[in-house]
Amino acid sequence: MKNRLLLLASLITLGLSSCKPDACKDVTCLNGGICDSGECICATGYAGTNCDTEQRLAFVGNYSAVENCNLGDFNYEISINANSENVTEIVLHNLGDFNFDIVGVVSGTAVTFTEQSGTGSTINGTGTLNNGVLTIDYTLVTSGGQTLTCALTGMIIE
Repeated sequence: MKNRLLLLASLITLGLSSCKPDACKDVTCLNGGICDSGECICATGYAGTNCDTEQRLAFVGNYSAVENCNLGDFNYEISINANSENVTEIVLHNLGDFNFDIVGVVSGTAVTFTEQSGTGSTINGTGTLNNGVLTIDYTLVTSGGQTLTCALTGMIIE
């Protein structure tokens, strides 16, 4: 009987010591994020400890743009909003001081504008947002075939 109690106590001790606590027990991942080893792995378009931040929202606002192009330098304003239902997309209005909208896809602090048309022109480019400074390099081909290559720097307007 004593041996059985000793064996039972040993098995219980061994069983308890081999159990690992669930690292995800008290972790809540939002917006489709998944917990792995106590850390949230966020779904595309989200960031933060608990995946509670839409990455594209960092881009939203009105910017004062300074642009250096192969045809000259320009100053104007652009605006970016998050009107798209797609959580990775932003809508940029007035790039190149052309009164049309283009859609960009955000990944972290980067944005890509695949080839799109507006007012007879086509445009594409890439950009980044770093410490509140927006930079975009793009190419615009006019309906007349003229190519404009530009580097834009945008500062948020308070």
